[in-house]
Formats: sequence, structure tokens, C-alpha cells
Amino acid sequence: MVNMELWNKREEVQFYELKVFDSEWRPVPFATTERVVEVQYLKRKKIQIYIREIDASRVTYICSRSKIVKEDVDATPISSRICSKIKT
Repeated sequence: MVNMELWNKREEVQFYELKVFDSEWRPVPFATTERVVEVQYLKRKKIQIYIREIDASRVTYICSRSKIVKEDVDATPISSRICSKIKT
């Protein structure tokens, strides 16, 4: 299990999609209560990510990608991906 904390500093974003990757950016299966997490502006949310034992040694990055709700956007939306490298 990996504990992660998301902090939302973007006022126009409320949702973040989570993904897990190995060192060559191949997806690694994982489980969590939500794949898309809602985090209000300037708030933090703690998330637990569960990785199978057989995959645990492959995990290198945990990433979040901002998800824009179309009706809330006046200008061209910018989606960002932020990745954290797992300490081994």
C-alpha cells in the first residue's frame, strides 16, 4: 500500500485521475476506492493506493492528471499530469 496526498491549487479543477507506472512508463495494475478523485480548490485529500505484491517491485511512478468539467470552462482548458517517483 502507498499513501498519497493530493493538493488542488487550480481553481478551475476539481477532479484528478490516478495512474501507476513502472520505470518505462508502462501501466501497473492498482486498486483504490476512486480512480477519479474529487479535491476542492486549496484542499488536500489523502488517498491509499493498493498494489499487488507481484507488481510492487515494478512501481516507479504514481501520477495524477487534472480533469476539466467542460461546462465550467470559459477558456481553453489545460490538463496537467504530475508524477511522483516512489522511493525504493
